[in-house]
Amino acid sequence: MTDSVPEQLDGETGADWHRRVVGRSLRKAADRSVDRGMNLIRAAATVLDRSGGEDITVQEVADEAGQSLRTLYQYFESKDDLLLAVFEEAMRTYAELIGRAISELTDPLERLAGGLVALVRMPAFSDGARARGLSRLRLRLSETQPDLIARAQSAVTALLHGLVDDAVTAGRVPATDPESATFVLVSLNTAFITAETLGSDTGVRRPDALELIAFGLRGLGAAVEDAWLRDVESRLVFPKARTSRPRAAKKR
Repeated sequence: MTDSVPEQLDGETGADWHRRVVGRSLRKAADRSVDRGMNLIRAAATVLDRSGGEDITVQEVADEAGQSLRTLYQYFESKDDLLLAVFEEAMRTYAELIGRAISELTDPLERLAGGLVALVRMPAFSDGARARGLSRLRLRLSETQPDLIARAQSAVTALLHGLVDDAVTAGRVPATDPESATFVLVSLNTAFITAETLGSDTGVRRPDALELIAFGLRGLGAAVEDAWLRDVESRLVFPKARTSRPRAAKKR
């Protein structure tokens, strides 16, 4: 008998510690990549804010992040790829904030209405320059790569779809296809935000946020009153704004 380490099993049934070591190594590498990618995303958002929502360059982002262009391109294949990541992170943040905003509402129709109000109010809590830049990116990529935009805003779309489904299931909205209803509501919101951030090209008065939401809910067959909608808005839990109130709310 010797005290040497026994031979390992063959490659197909290697020691379990092999898998644990490799797994930890891969997780650490993945975590480092995500951290570096997030650092570049934050830098891009900062540069976008500073630009007033105008076009930016990857060199500006690399300089802001303290990285080389070569490093940036190891994580993002193009400027659009990077800005799409900024857009996706903004949508993920919006989804979280909307969830918190309606946390004190229990009635399914109130939660749906509150979610729609929060959705149109949220851009007022972020930098206006970033909102303009991301609106331009959305318009440009929607023409050529709409599937990328769809995936990037999936957190918000999924949240809204769930709220519509809950309202239909509870009988608070007449039976309808939740997916089609979500499409209509998301489209209305996108048109409203684009008009608010970039300007309206319709030549007619743009409705305020509550008018738009009332229109959408009534279109789904929900009997909602303006006073009811204002009451729902008053019970939403908004984050601290850059100013005392959301910009859109000042119209009321």
